[in-house]
Amino acid sequence: MLKFALRHMAVRRTKLMMTCLSIVVTACVALLAYNISTQISEGIIRTASSFDIIIGPSGSSTQLAMNTMFFTDKPLGTIPYALVEEIQNSGLASAVVPFSMGDSYNDAPIVGTTPALLEGKSLSSGEMFANVCEAVVGYDVAKKYNLHVGSSLITSHGLSGSGSDHAESPLTVTGILSRTHTAYDNAVFTPCETIWALHDHEDEHEESGEHDEDKTVCAVLVRSKSIADYSTLTAAYSDNSDYLVINPNTVLREVLENVDMSRRIVYILCAVILIMNVFVITLIALLSAYDSRSEISLMRLIGVSMGKINLLYLIENALTGALALALSLLAAHACLLGIRSFVAGMGIVLNAAKIYPAEWAVLLLVFAVSILPTSIMTLRMSRRDGVDR
Repeated sequence: MLKFALRHMAVRRTKLMMTCLSIVVTACVALLAYNISTQISEGIIRTASSFDIIIGPSGSSTQLAMNTMFFTDKPLGTIPYALVEEIQNSGLASAVVPFSMGDSYNDAPIVGTTPALLEGKSLSSGEMFANVCEAVVGYDVAKKYNLHVGSSLITSHGLSGSGSDHAESPLTVTGILSRTHTAYDNAVFTPCETIWALHDHEDEHEESGEHDEDKTVCAVLVRSKSIADYSTLTAAYSDNSDYLVINPNTVLREVLENVDMSRRIVYILCAVILIMNVFVITLIALLSAYDSRSEISLMRLIGVSMGKINLLYLIENALTGALALALSLLAAHACLLGIRSFVAGMGIVLNAAKIYPAEWAVLLLVFAVSILPTSIMTLRMSRRDGVDR
């Protein structure tokens, strides 16, 4: 029966291709909607848990959070580096991390910081930066530009990669991060002193270490020791109009609410497409049944039971649905791979190989919907036929 079904499918390949295309479009949209929204949500939640206070110049809370957590958007400005030492000396924080950004290596942002920002992230090769003009590069940056330990990076002023080159002070790669599937894969990390040295050179300062009182950073990331310490630190700096103090969890969860709203809209569109797909498949099945009347009569004439004829059409639909779903899964993750580099500039890093258990549930649902019209039609055909089934 399977061989006969395959031969029969070859004869009816045009109609089956239409059915297959309809299923692929439906399933692919549903899979992409679920996978992308879930990865974004997980990435935001995972990133927001690193620090509980971020202090930056006054301005937009969302911009400050996205800049420091995902290395996107422009910094709001600068604040004195002395604030870092002040919070460290307060004894209220378990981690105080300076954050500077303003230069780039091609399209990868250069982040001036300390090794504490990379805490919990492993190196695939090399070692952590320790001195001025040393750098640790993200996995995707190293792969894209074929970098390795010992490579030299000539950075540019500005985030577009088209500013003035710092050819006189190249960075030396000391380590490469293991893949994290986060914004860290697309950035270069170096000591704050590197940023100061490069900019001091531009300003024709004699030595970067002689003007510590003039040193600035774009933000300070803080991990408080306790809830009480968190409240004390927040209260201490919130009253200063020059500073913006935010809780990244709160700000990013507001962003996440917008993502969830977008996800619900996409899911509604997927449901509409799925319903339309049912009508399309039903129409194709009706046309197929109408065109197959003489074929069915001929098979009945030579003694083929109606049960076997029903089984033939069900096998055809099941094979078509299975092929369509396999193509849908491949197409959806090929799309993820294709848009991965595009969305990386927005701080979104997608893992094209990530398949969630719910995706299999979506595929099974679409498969059930795809064979439902034919199952109903063949059952009705059997009931109308009074001959042996």
